[in-house]
Amino acid sequence: MAKDNILDVAKRRGFFWPSFEIYGGCAGFFTYGPLGSLLKLRVEKMIREHYVNNERCMMIEAPVLSPEDAWVASGHVESFTDITVECQKCGEAYRADHLLEERTKKSTDGISLPQVQKMLQKNNVKCPKCNGSLDKIYDYNLMFKTFIGPGKNKISGCLRPETAQTTYMPFRRLFELARKKLPFGAIQFGRSFRNEISPRQGLVRLREFSQAEAQFFLDPKQKGSHPNFDAVKDVKLTVLTKHDQTMNKKGKVMKVSGLVKKKLTNEWIAYFLAVSVELYKNMGIDEGMLRCRQHKDDERSFYSSDTWDVEFVSKVYGKIELVGIADRTDYDLKRHEEFSKNSMAVNIDGRKFIPHVVEVAYGIDRPVYSILESCMKKDGDRVYFSFPPAVSPYQVAVFPLVRKDGLPEEARGIYDLLIDAGFYVLYDEGFIGKLYYRQDEAGTSFCLTYDYDSKKDKSVTIRNRNDQKQRRVKIKDLVGTLRGLINGQTDFEKVGKPIK
Repeated sequence: MAKDNILDVAKRRGFFWPSFEIYGGCAGFFTYGPLGSLLKLRVEKMIREHYVNNERCMMIEAPVLSPEDAWVASGHVESFTDITVECQKCGEAYRADHLLEERTKKSTDGISLPQVQKMLQKNNVKCPKCNGSLDKIYDYNLMFKTFIGPGKNKISGCLRPETAQTTYMPFRRLFELARKKLPFGAIQFGRSFRNEISPRQGLVRLREFSQAEAQFFLDPKQKGSHPNFDAVKDVKLTVLTKHDQTMNKKGKVMKVSGLVKKKLTNEWIAYFLAVSVELYKNMGIDEGMLRCRQHKDDERSFYSSDTWDVEFVSKVYGKIELVGIADRTDYDLKRHEEFSKNSMAVNIDGRKFIPHVVEVAYGIDRPVYSILESCMKKDGDRVYFSFPPAVSPYQVAVFPLVRKDGLPEEARGIYDLLIDAGFYVLYDEGFIGKLYYRQDEAGTSFCLTYDYDSKKDKSVTIRNRNDQKQRRVKIKDLVGTLRGLINGQTDFEKVGKPIK
C-alpha cells in the first residue's frame, strides 16, 4: 500500500491525523482518533500483559517533568544531540546526517561532525525546501527545557526524553519491593518528549510519543543464563549482525540458541529478541518484514556492551526501529549514585556491587503504524484492515437489517449483551452493504446482523471480515462463540450453521 493510501484511510476513518489542524498544524504531533486510540490501547495491553504477567515486572508511573539535575546525571544534557544544519536563505533546520544519507544513499553512522560538513559540501547538498545554501552544522540538544515553580526559587526542568531514567532513580525503593533479590524487572508506560529537528515521517518520528520501557536489574554474573531461555531457544529469527553489516551482507535466519552459541549476544538479549518478535507477530505485523539488527560498534552508545533493535522494514519509510534491547551495564545507576550521592549498590551473599541493567525499550506509536501497513489489504474496490481480533479497535459490530419493525430495538439488545460480556462493540444502522464496507475499513473483525428471521430462529448472521463468509449463530451461544473466535480457539468454518 502506498503512503498516501494509508494516511488517507487513517484520517478518514479516525485512526490518527495531524494535530492542531485549525491553526495550520505543527510538525511532529499527531492526534489519535476513536479507532487509533483503541488500536494503541491494544498494543499497550499486549505488552503490559506479557511483561507484568509472564516476566513478573513491577509497574511504575513517574512524572514526565523532572529537575534538570537528573538529566545532567544521565548524560542527556551533555550528549543528547543531533547534527543540525540550517538553510541560509529560508532558515529551515534539518538533520544534517539525514540530508546526507538521502543524497548519497549511504549510512552516516560513526561519521564525525567535520566529516559530515565536508561531505555536505562535496556532494553540494542544498535545502530541500528552497534550494538555498546550507550553513555550518552544529550539535542541537533535543530536550524540551522549562522551569519548575515561580519566582527566584524556580529550578530548571526538562520534559523526559525517555522513561528509563525515571525508573532508575527510584532503584533503591524497587529493590526493597523486590525483597532485595536479583534479577527483577520494572516496566513503565508513558509519554516522552524529543524536540526533533525535522519530523517528516508521520507516527514514525514524533516530538511527543508513547513508550513502554522495561528495565531488568541483575547481577552481572547472571547475563549468561536467563531463567526462561529454553522456552525460546528454537525460535527462528531474521538476524543482521554487526559483522554482516560491515561486510554488506543481508540478514540470515538463525535460531535464538545460535546467537548465544556463536557468542553474538547474551541469553538475556537473545531471549527478549524472541519475545518481541512474537509479540509483534501477534499484533498482526508481517513477520517477513521484521528483522533483528545488532548495532555496529561505531553506532552503539558508549555505555552499552551490546545493543539490538527489532526493525520493521517498511515499504514506505524504510527501516523503523520498534524496540531497542540493550545491555546498559552499570552505567546509569553509577551516574545517579555519583550525582545524587545516594548509594545504588546492593549486598547479596556478601558481595557488594552495583547491578547491571538490560533494557527492553518499546515504542508504541511505531508498532501502531507498522500494524496498519502490514494489515491494510485491497480486494478490488474493497479496502480492509486484516487486524488479528486481539488488536482490532472494535472486535464486533452489530446492525439491524433495516430501521423498522422492531429490528433496531432487538439489535440494541444484542449490543448490550456483548457490552456486558466485556467486548468492544460498535452499533450502527443503515444500508447493510455500506455498513460492512465501513467496518472493513475500520478493521472490525466480525459483524452481526439481526434480521427478520432472527425473531423466529433466535439467531443472527455473523460475517467474517477477511473472507466475507457468513454463518448463522444462536444468540444464546454468541458470547462463547465470539470469545473462541477472538482468542483463536475457534475456527470460523465450524461456527453455527452455513448460510444457504
